[in-house]
Amino acid sequence: MNLFTVFLFIRGGGGGGRKWHEDGKCSKKVNSIHDYIACAKYLIDAEIVEDTKLAGWGYSAGGLLVASAINSNPNLFRAAILKVPFLDPSNTLNSPILPLTPADYEEFGYPGDIEDFRGIRKYSPYDNIQKDAHYPAVLVTSSFNTRFGAWEAAKWVARVREYAIYDPKRPVLLNLTVELVEENRYLHCKELALELAFLIKMME
Repeated sequence: MNLFTVFLFIRGGGGGGRKWHEDGKCSKKVNSIHDYIACAKYLIDAEIVEDTKLAGWGYSAGGLLVASAINSNPNLFRAAILKVPFLDPSNTLNSPILPLTPADYEEFGYPGDIEDFRGIRKYSPYDNIQKDAHYPAVLVTSSFNTRFGAWEAAKWVARVREYAIYDPKRPVLLNLTVELVEENRYLHCKELALELAFLIKMME
């Protein structure tokens, strides 16, 4: 089996200029999710990836993107990895004392504004988990010693396990550490090895 990565440029990123970025932020954040899903489906339709071998990978806000895509199309992916993911924006953005929240208002919207709040609720991974759906295998990693809220990962995993159809071949796993993985090369390599082993196992 060959593992390869395809880097996708979707609205909200900086790869397409200022307008490209503006078309995927705040109330338009759902455009990023739609683009990601469209790219994933193209990989299958073009027979670049088998429909049983497609996996998603997201870090921080990228974790929000992948988790939202899973909520929207849970059968599209065979597996996914969410690293220190931003999964509960409805609640986190209401806590300005958290270190990343003030800067996130410009990107995700301000929940004190009713239109922004409605937009946040549309794409919030925690608020849009499907009931009785067959979710892919997911490995969620986070740390207690980080700027990102480990509770978001724990909440999302708990709700997916509660709502989704149980399938032992598609586990939803949570890996929490007390170390700051991003600043330790050994721990970073160790976590990467865990992620690759997870993907290889899930693709069997």
